[in-house]
Amino acid sequence: MLRSLRNQTQSIFFKCFLVLLVCGFALWGVGDLTGGSKSKSILSVENQNISIEEALNKINRARYMLPNKPSLEETIKNGMYKSVLNRLEQEMLINEEANFLDLNVPLSEQMKLIKEEKAFNDALGKFSQKKFIQSLKNAGLSEEKYLDIIKTESNFKQLSMPITKNDYYNEKIIKKIISWQNEVKDIEYETFKIVNKNEIKKPSNDVLKSFYKKNKKSYEIPLTRDVNYIEITPSHFEDQVVINKKQIDEKYEIEKSNYKTEETREILQITTQNEIKAREFVDLIKKGGNFNELAKNNFNLNKSDTNIGFLKKSELPSESADLIFKAQLNETLGPIKTKFGLNIYKIITISPEKEPNYEFIIDDIKKKLIKELSIEILFEKLNNIEDLIAEGNNLDEIVKSNIFNKKIIVKNLRKISKQGFIYSYVGKTEFLEKKPEFVKNIWNTEVNELSDIFNSNDDYSYFIIEIINETKSEIPTFDLVKNKVFDQWLEQELILKTKDIVKRIVSSNNNKLSNKSSIKRNDKILGNIDDPYLINRIFEINNKEIEYFVTADNLIAIKVIKTRTNNYKFDKKTFNDLNRSFSESFFNDVSNLYVQHLASKHKLKRNYRELENYFIKQQDN
Repeated sequence: MLRSLRNQTQSIFFKCFLVLLVCGFALWGVGDLTGGSKSKSILSVENQNISIEEALNKINRARYMLPNKPSLEETIKNGMYKSVLNRLEQEMLINEEANFLDLNVPLSEQMKLIKEEKAFNDALGKFSQKKFIQSLKNAGLSEEKYLDIIKTESNFKQLSMPITKNDYYNEKIIKKIISWQNEVKDIEYETFKIVNKNEIKKPSNDVLKSFYKKNKKSYEIPLTRDVNYIEITPSHFEDQVVINKKQIDEKYEIEKSNYKTEETREILQITTQNEIKAREFVDLIKKGGNFNELAKNNFNLNKSDTNIGFLKKSELPSESADLIFKAQLNETLGPIKTKFGLNIYKIITISPEKEPNYEFIIDDIKKKLIKELSIEILFEKLNNIEDLIAEGNNLDEIVKSNIFNKKIIVKNLRKISKQGFIYSYVGKTEFLEKKPEFVKNIWNTEVNELSDIFNSNDDYSYFIIEIINETKSEIPTFDLVKNKVFDQWLEQELILKTKDIVKRIVSSNNNKLSNKSSIKRNDKILGNIDDPYLINRIFEINNKEIEYFVTADNLIAIKVIKTRTNNYKFDKKTFNDLNRSFSESFFNDVSNLYVQHLASKHKLKRNYRELENYFIKQQDN
C-alpha cells in the first residue's frame, strides 16, 4: 500500500513526514524521561495528548514508510524512534501555538497546494481528482488527515519564518559544531557475561506478587478484539484455470521477443576534441601499438577510464552504433565524429544474442497465463463470496463452499488493540505485521459480523475478517500473567546480580578496566561489539565514574578517561559547506530555544518511562 508513497517522494505528505522527521534530529533530544505518572498519555499539552500505543503505532508506521523497512530492533538501535517522538512533540506544539495565535490556512491556499502537488497530476500535468484520491488511499491517508498535514506544514512555515532566513551561521557556532563532530572519548572498558539464569534462586510467590504490584500498570491490556480471517489470493484458483494451444500460441507471438537477450559488446572508448591527436592515436594502433598504453601516454587515461562496459546497440550514439556492432573482436574504430566529440572505440568482448529453447519459453508462458487467468477467476469469485456474506454465511461456511477447490485456512488473531498491537497474558506485546487497512477493518466491523472484502496489500490479496468478541480494558490478575511476571523479574535479577558481581571485581582491581580504546561519534563497533547504540550512550557520559550498560548477553563496564577533540582542518570550503547544509534546513541555532519556549508555554508533559522500558526489553531480547 505504501509503494506509491515511496515512489512519490516529492508528494507533500511525504515531504511533511521527512521534514518533521529531520526536525527531530535538529532539535533537543527526547530528554526528560522522568516517568512515574499514572497517566496513559506519554505526551500532552493543554488541548492534546498522545498515548503510548499511539506513539508506538506512529513509530511502526514510520519504519514501514522507509524503503528498507527496518526492524523494530534496528529502529531502537539507530535512534529513529526518538526522531518520531520529537516529530510528534513538534506537531503538537506547532498546532497548539497556531491555535493560540489564531492562525488559519485559507481554503484557497489549501486548494492551491493540492493542485500544485505533482503526485496528483495526470500525464498532461493537470490536477486529477482520481490520482488525488488514489494517492491518498495508497498512503493510508484520509482527505481529512491530508488536510491536517497541509495545515500543520503551513502553520510550521508561518511560525518558523523569522528563524529560517539566516543565510550564515556565526563562525564560532560552525567551529563548535565541527569540534563536536570530531569529539573523541578515550575510555577504559571491560565486558562481562550476564550470569546464567540457573544461578538465580527461584523466587517465592510472594516475591513475584510484590514485583507484580510494583509494576502492575505495565501489564494493563486495553480494549481488544479477537478475530478470525481468511486471505484470498489468485493462487487459490490456479487449479481452476484451463488454457488451450491457441492461447499459448497467441501469447508466444506477443512475448517471444522478450525472451531474447540482446547482443552486447564490451567497449573501450576515448573521446577527444583534438582531431590531430585522435588520428595520430589511430595510426599508432594500426602500426601495432597497444590501446591501453597509448591511451595512458597520449591522453593520460587508464583502462578504468576508457572501459565503458557492456552496451547494447541502442545505448550507443547513432553515429557509431552500426559501425561498432559490425566491427570484429579487438578491432579499433575511429575517430568517429559524434555530438560528444571525436570518439575512438575498441571492441574487447562480444556477448552474442541469446534465446532460450522453445520448450522453456512455452513452459514460462503457461505459467504466466495461469497467473493472469487466475486473477480473472479471483475477481469472479469475489462477487460470489460477496453474495455468501450478504446471505449471512460465516467464514467456516464460506471456505467450505464450492467456490474453492483448495483448502482455505481460517486464521485467528487474539487480543488486537485499536493501534494494531497483539497482547498476551504470557508473551510480550507485539505489533501486528499488517497494513493499517487491516486493523481499520477490525475496528470498523461489528462484533459477530463479517467485514467487507478488502485489499490490504499492493498485490491481489484480499481479506475477510470475522469479529469473534471484544474484551474491555483490563489489568490481568497475577495468576493470569504469572509467567510474564517471572520472566521480567528474572531479567531484572540477572542484570542486578551481574552488576553486583562486576562491581566487586572492578573494585578489587582498583577500578581499573582491562581494555582501552578511543572512540569517535561515528564509530559503530567497540571491540567486537557491533552496537552503534552503545557508542551513542558512551557519548552521553559526562563524568569519570564507571557506567554499566547491557548489550546482547553482556554487561559492559565503561569509564571515560578523557574527552578531547581530534585535530581537523577548518577552511573556507568546510565553512561554506556547513552553512549551505544548515541554511537549507528549516531550523537554525535559534529553533532549539524557540521550540523549548513553546514546550514551556504550552506546558508540554513527557512521560516516556513505559515506552523506554518497552524498548529496553526489546533491546535486551
